[in-house]
Amino acid sequence: MAWGQLSLTRALILGLLAQVAVADPAAADPVPSEGSADGLVYEAIEKTQIYADNTTAAPTDTPAATTIQAPPVEGWWESKICAKNYCIYTNRKLVNGRGIALVTRYEEYLKVERTENHINKADNKYYLPDAVSETFIIDKGPALAAAKPLRRGKQIMSWSPVLLVHKDFFDDIVKKADRKRLLETAVSFLPPATLETFNKQRGDDGKRSVEAILRAAPFEVDLGYVAKPGDHAKHYANYPEVSILRHDCRPNMAFHIDDSLAFVATVARRAAEGEELTIAYVDPFAPRAERQSWVQRHSPLGKPCACEACTARGNTAALKASDDRVTELLAIQAELKNHESRRVTEALIDRYLELFDQERLQAKLFNAYELAATNYNYIGLDVKAKKYADLAVQAGIVEEGVNANDVIAMRIMASDIRGHYTYQYTLKRLGKVPK
Repeated sequence: MAWGQLSLTRALILGLLAQVAVADPAAADPVPSEGSADGLVYEAIEKTQIYADNTTAAPTDTPAATTIQAPPVEGWWESKICAKNYCIYTNRKLVNGRGIALVTRYEEYLKVERTENHINKADNKYYLPDAVSETFIIDKGPALAAAKPLRRGKQIMSWSPVLLVHKDFFDDIVKKADRKRLLETAVSFLPPATLETFNKQRGDDGKRSVEAILRAAPFEVDLGYVAKPGDHAKHYANYPEVSILRHDCRPNMAFHIDDSLAFVATVARRAAEGEELTIAYVDPFAPRAERQSWVQRHSPLGKPCACEACTARGNTAALKASDDRVTELLAIQAELKNHESRRVTEALIDRYLELFDQERLQAKLFNAYELAATNYNYIGLDVKAKKYADLAVQAGIVEEGVNANDVIAMRIMASDIRGHYTYQYTLKRLGKVPK
């Protein structure tokens, strides 16, 4: 997403794409002209704004009703439908026929094409179909709820993306009408069943635009290597089934994007039977007014965030106390991240962890436990350091996945606390190591 967790995804994708990195973009594979080994037809991409004959104009009032012919191939298709250097690429066979559409640059498309085997590993399912149920909440709409009590660590769902759009597309293509036409055309190429699922995000009137959908759920993936300094390969990703998860600034579920680009959601705080399952679409550490404003701008209902953390059911004293806790938490966090700080004490670290519990931030515990473990170790409290290194591993699995680099690093630390470089780091620096 735009606010957070992308370092893990970037690291994973970089690993997958190591084989496609080239020193000179001109050295990248040329566009095949006679088809691939599997018999698919390739077409050269013209880097100008073109709308090919295989499209019809998208109706301006009903984007969901766009009439487009199917791509001429079922595998990877490089269309000639472009706006500047952003073109549409599709694969209707990907992930057992779920399919995907890209609006991106040619070099980024190649990265996705070459990681096809990894993307195909996505599960695309609810892991516990009998444990969750779709429901309808007044003033919210469709939602997902726990059909029975769910404990922390239970994986709920995994879905592959159906649309990837380069983030610079929205700045480089200035005219909104041009963006709309390219995005609507790209989505229209999805397989019929996938398109039907995507269109459920358009609202009751069916008029919500693709751009509005992407901005309201700004999940982000980074495809890694770029040839030009200052460039990037960040893309918005859309997972239609995830839209049923409503926003809460203190959610009971955590999520991450795994190495197959799939969205994986896991229970972060025990959920009672009938309780709504939620995620945070905006930074839960942002000021309350900022969180409310973001939700109002991007929610289909156009209303400020109404979660407990933003309203406290009208209890202004409780709201101020929450705001003060977040401010204190961030101040302590900055101190704990300062390796040269002399203000870090056992009591300060204890207070930091207490604030996470008071603010019900169980979906963001990994960084808290990681900081606690390293800082306890800095001041020689190896027993507490071991405890929170182990807890960081558990939290990391929930928030980032079992094979995440951060999780592996904390496993290494937990396996040899006193042998880790952090042990007594601060005491050694200050010359206070006991004899």
